Amino acid sequence: MNQHTHINDSALGQAGALMVAASEIKQAGEASFLLVPQHFQHVDLTAAIEKANPAPYRKKGTVALTSIESFNVYVKDQARQQGTYIYADPDARTLTAVFNDHEYGERSTDAGWRDFRAVYNAELSREFATWLKNNKQPMEQEVFAVFLEDNIADVVEPSGETLLAIALTLQAKTEVNFNSSKRLDNGQVQLTYTENIDARAGAGAIEIPREFAIGCRLFKNGEGYKIRARLKYRLGGGNVKFWYELDRPENVIEDAFSAYVEKAKETGVKVLIGKP
Repeated sequence: MNQHTHINDSALGQAGALMVAASEIKQAGEASFLLVPQHFQHVDLTAAIEKANPAPYRKKGTVALTSIESFNVYVKDQARQQGTYIYADPDARTLTAVFNDHEYGERSTDAGWRDFRAVYNAELSREFATWLKNNKQPMEQEVFAVFLEDNIADVVEPSGETLLAIALTLQAKTEVNFNSSKRLDNGQVQLTYTENIDARAGAGAIEIPREFAIGCRLFKNGEGYKIRARLKYRLGGGNVKFWYELDRPENVIEDAFSAYVEKAKETGVKVLIGKP
């Protein structure tokens, strides 16, 4: 005999009310909780629904610019009044604009998502990166001569032709014995050497400057800077090793980046020193 359970509308209503009550969001201070039956799966359809729309719900993402001029243009176009900051990081040499930052001024209590940004990274130029990489690195005579010849276009003091002549001389004197050095009144250093030509001993000397200067761009798409360097050498066993020491290159880089920070201020957006 079949037994039928009769549920009236009142019982159904009560059951529905209990289900609704169980699925309501619970608050505990600033925390929110939702109780769901076991084995239920949570599926977030927000992104899929947003992609089906003609446009996103809001602006977000990070744009990478390769020149300070382009960075400024984009910042001026996208900045929100009282809701945008530019963060200047001297160590990483980056400028980061956060367009949906926390509000300030009259709306200082409004929080922002902080996920709509523009970044400018002041990358070292190819030529300056080469000089920086080889800074304080002793080189054999011929290797140093080739390095000078390959990068002679960056030398401004003394003239590139002067250092090129020295480089060519060093390349031609790889089979000589260097035996002494002497500082001259004109600020240069004289290296003396002996060599054997057709079984006859001969002597000679090479004068090299104690200092020189390079002129090159520090950053890609940036302006040129003049950087002084000291030319060093070491005699030993008839051989000579050369290297150079740039004069505080980190200070020059810092000054060049500071100029970009000043340019960023031209956007009218507040610039802060630090990381976002």
